[in-house]
Amino acid sequence: MNFRIRDYIKVYLWAVAISLIAFFAYNILSDVFGGEQARIKKFIMTGKARIEKKNLLGISDMVSFDYKDKYGNDRAALVFGVKSFASYYKDVFINIESVDIKLNEAKTEADVEVVALIIGRTGQGTSETIMQGLEGEKDKFRLKLVKEENGWKLVDLEFLQPVNVMGETIGCVPAPCRGYPAGPPSS
Repeated sequence: MNFRIRDYIKVYLWAVAISLIAFFAYNILSDVFGGEQARIKKFIMTGKARIEKKNLLGISDMVSFDYKDKYGNDRAALVFGVKSFASYYKDVFINIESVDIKLNEAKTEADVEVVALIIGRTGQGTSETIMQGLEGEKDKFRLKLVKEENGWKLVDLEFLQPVNVMGETIGCVPAPCRGYPAGPPSS
């Protein structure tokens, strides 16, 4: 009886080892043969994980020194904004729902539309209920990436719809937001 259990354990351990080898081989092969689209998706998922873990050094490494957006932010302002975001929320969860990648012919620049559900938990204390202090919404972003010496880097970020973050609406340029009409107020 004892001998049979050892046989089952050996089979189980071999199955786990083979599965791990297959998993790592698949990841390596998809990086090598998956092309730029696979590398960009990996870049997006790495950014998601770094934001959730509040890894500011890792996030700043993903942003190009040439970063400039239509909201007037440069690289330093974007990293400061991510730092403020990370300190405002106790926990952050991001679910990437879709990624649409368009590469230029040389495959050195990419225009990426991302739809993501972002949920943040506010407050310093522990919640009485699981839903207390949760803020979240589905957002749509456009990321412009450029391929530099050490991989893909973010050079522009655009909000394709107004986003409510940390109690403020951002990304309203030039679209009207919060129900206010576009243009100057009428008299």
